[in-house]
Amino acid sequence: MLQPSVSDLRSNNQFQLLVELGHKDLIPFVNEYYWKRKSWVTIFHYLISLVILIVWFWAGFQQKYSFDEWLSRFGFAVISFFVLLPIHELIHGLVYKIAGAKDIRFGASLRQAYAYAIAHNFVANRLVFAWVAISPFIVINSILLLGAILLPQYAFYLIGILLLHTAGTSGDFSMLNYLWLNRHQEIFTFDDAIETKTYFYSYVESRNKPELFHDLHSPT
Repeated sequence: MLQPSVSDLRSNNQFQLLVELGHKDLIPFVNEYYWKRKSWVTIFHYLISLVILIVWFWAGFQQKYSFDEWLSRFGFAVISFFVLLPIHELIHGLVYKIAGAKDIRFGASLRQAYAYAIAHNFVANRLVFAWVAISPFIVINSILLLGAILLPQYAFYLIGILLLHTAGTSGDFSMLNYLWLNRHQEIFTFDDAIETKTYFYSYVESRNKPELFHDLHSPT
């Protein structure tokens, strides 16, 4: 299996830079690959979010909450969601660690209200990066869903957290969608903590369908 180093990606003409993405400029990338360039990946996420929203409303009506009770429980869900954010990023980091990354770092953008985990100078292929992106969605949502089933008295609260967390994974799904739209290319990615950027490269000989090549550079 092809496993290039950072030096290979940067200097070997068999690899071509697709995306240079600033860690604090993720919003344009998310807008592009979550909202504009749709696929079954993003549509799945839209539908899951809609189903959870409907179930959340249904749970509230079943409990016959007053408007004040509805707001207070949702407020607790919002607080709990922010408590979950570090856990979400730790799961990203854990998957990187399992894949072999040695230098895992965490950061956040208060201006744009998101956090991120990066693996400095660790080259991940498509499969590894897909697992890094999807793992918090699978782990945290499964636990919240199971809790709502086993503890129906807390279902409205737990489904509220589930709704917020699912919405919060839109950035992860934009990454998955980017991989899907470029599925005919052999993709490699790495983070540079010094430059605070993530790079996506393709293996030139694997680009069988050039029309699927997307280039989106982070704004300067």
